[in-house]
Amino acid sequence: MSGWRSCSLTSVHHSSRLLAKVAGAGLDPHLALEGSGISLEAIHDLTTRIKITDEYAIYRNVLALLPDSGISVDIGLNARVSVYGMLGYLLLTAATLSDALKAAADVPALIANGFSMSLETSNDLARLCFSDYSGAADLRFEYAEVALGSFKRTCSDILGQDLPLTRVGFEGACTQTCIERCAGQFGCPVVSGQTQSFLEFPASFLDVVLPLADPISHLEVLELCRRQNSEFAAEREWLQQVRDIISKTLAEPVPLEDIADRLHCSSRTLRRRLGELKTNYRQLLDDVRFEKAKLMLKEGRLQTDEIAEKLGFCDGAGFRRAFQRWSGQPPGAYKT
Repeated sequence: MSGWRSCSLTSVHHSSRLLAKVAGAGLDPHLALEGSGISLEAIHDLTTRIKITDEYAIYRNVLALLPDSGISVDIGLNARVSVYGMLGYLLLTAATLSDALKAAADVPALIANGFSMSLETSNDLARLCFSDYSGAADLRFEYAEVALGSFKRTCSDILGQDLPLTRVGFEGACTQTCIERCAGQFGCPVVSGQTQSFLEFPASFLDVVLPLADPISHLEVLELCRRQNSEFAAEREWLQQVRDIISKTLAEPVPLEDIADRLHCSSRTLRRRLGELKTNYRQLLDDVRFEKAKLMLKEGRLQTDEIAEKLGFCDGAGFRRAFQRWSGQPPGAYKT
């Protein structure tokens, strides 16, 4: 994983789209939920918020079920601006496309794709750039596909016309087959090996007056979005502190009361705040152990019993049982 910011909560919208792809392929959607701790009923309740780590688990399952299908770009291109809720209304009411994109970049926690977003212009071209990815490292490319696809769709929605792209770029390398597939989906040349992912389009579109522009509504919603962004950011920072403490003490896990002392609050307050975020100490401990275990298993330098010791288990058998519960497979199978 890239960092430990994956403790935050997110909506089920992305996961529900992933499950729809599985069902559309004639497969059992329950297969996509294995190891996630999320039920099909929860996915169908669009008011549910789930841990981003559970979304990652679902994503990995779907990619294994539907390899090389291009579902990430497709999901993005079919995500209308309305899926962003209040943020979508903020974008619709902006004066111009440039104003809308700058407003979106100002509230990154509401976009929830793991990237920082910025707008660049050079000569007659504009670039909407996505960088500093903070999510699961093995899903970086897929989330970039979703981000690029969804903002292509969003820009077209708020413009009231198709936004023609001159080029799409992806950070890092990807295969020629993937480049050709993405080029067909985006309808423009695609390049890889870039320092950041981007959508490139004629800069003249930045000054187009949006058909639903409303300055009064825009300012009202901007304030609401900024407040919500601050709340989400604070929530993630606080959870990050809890996970950091757990991560640094895995060999000898500290009790919840000690974590509360380090955060200068009571254990009762800590339990209540975790409950409000739909998690608890045991879940966070399991999450951190699971992510660390996957990294160590993939590196292949340690034996199972050594990993168990580093993660604070009494013996290798306890770790193997826990890993089977987390992932649906034994550690040995995960290595391969």
